[in-house]
Amino acid sequence: MAEPLLALLGATAAGLAADAVLQALLARTGARDAPLRIQFAAFGAGLALTLVLLLALLADAPFALRDKIGYFLLHMLAYGCFGFIFFNVISANVSSLRVRMLKEYLARHPEPVPDAQMYARYPAPGMVAARLERLQAGGQVEARDGRYYLRGRGVAAIGAVFAGLRRLLLGGGGA
Repeated sequence: MAEPLLALLGATAAGLAADAVLQALLARTGARDAPLRIQFAAFGAGLALTLVLLLALLADAPFALRDKIGYFLLHMLAYGCFGFIFFNVISANVSSLRVRMLKEYLARHPEPVPDAQMYARYPAPGMVAARLERLQAGGQVEARDGRYYLRGRGVAAIGAVFAGLRRLLLGGGGA
């Protein structure tokens, strides 16, 4: 009985490994200007692999149908949870100013980085412009008549989910 259960865990692990490997490969191609698309593609490929492996393993497993459905849902949920954690680790690394600044300090360690250099590298208007460039490159916003508009409801839906989570978990509507 333990063997089929370990194989099911292997399916989830294989999907997560595919997600990580594909993320690494795609990030090294020319698509560096669209990290969100890369993350979704890698997550989707890992999800598809997990799905296929689970269906194949459960087809021959010695479990009742309701147990097969339960194991399937459990392992898909596990993939989703671990994939979401991986997604957020990558996102934080890509977009976090603190992480980028720490990398720069680490690269110069033990020498200090002059404050003027950091302020020159990360001026507020420049950071906003860089973020808007990434949003445009990722196809999430478009510029028309000197204003920016969402290009689809997907980004707004993601934003609404995170705003709701923030209100639920942090108890307020602050930015």
